[in-house]
Amino acid sequence: MKKILAISVVALALLILNSCEGNKVMNRVVKYEHNGTTEMILLGEFEKSQLLTKNFKSWYEEEYNSYPLDSEKIARLKKYSKDYSMEIFLGTWCPDSQREVPAMLKILEAINFPDGRMKLYGVNRDKKSFYGEEINKDIRWVPTFIIYEKRQEIGRIVESPSGNSLEEDLLKIFSKEDYTPNYAED
Repeated sequence: MKKILAISVVALALLILNSCEGNKVMNRVVKYEHNGTTEMILLGEFEKSQLLTKNFKSWYEEEYNSYPLDSEKIARLKKYSKDYSMEIFLGTWCPDSQREVPAMLKILEAINFPDGRMKLYGVNRDKKSFYGEEINKDIRWVPTFIIYEKRQEIGRIVESPSGNSLEEDLLKIFSKEDYTPNYAED
C-alpha cells in the first residue's frame, strides 16, 4: 500500500510539473531600477501590441510613423518574407531600440512577414530577459535582429544597419550576399 501511495504521489507531482511548464508568462512589464531612477520596461517575450501601451506608445508611434520605407527594396524583400523567421532582442529603455525596432516592424508589416515567425524579447540593461532567451545568442548590444532559415541563424543586424538602411541589410541577409553586422569583430 505504501508503495502504491508513493508512486501515486510521484505521478501527481510529475503531472503538476508538466502542466506548469507550458504557462510561460508573456507581456511582462516590470519596474526597473537604474542609477537611482525607476523605469518601466518590457522583460522577456512579448507581443508587438505591447509597444502600443502607455509606457512605450509615444516613442514607438513617433518612430514607426516617421520611418520612410524604401518601396523598391520592399518589393524585393516581399519574395523572401515567408522563407525566414526572426528573433528581436531589444531594450525598451534603449534609444537605439526605440529608433530601429519600430522601423523594422514597419518593414516586416510592409513585406507581409508572418507574425508567427517573429519573436520579440525585452531585455534589461544587463541584456538579460526573464526566461533566459538570450542565453547562447551573444546579445551584447540592442537591438539585435537574428534571422533564421530552418532554425539556423543566417545573419543578424546589431544595434543599427551596417549598410544604408534596414531594408538593404535585410536584402543582403535574405539573398545570402556577403554581409557583416556591426561589432562582428568584437
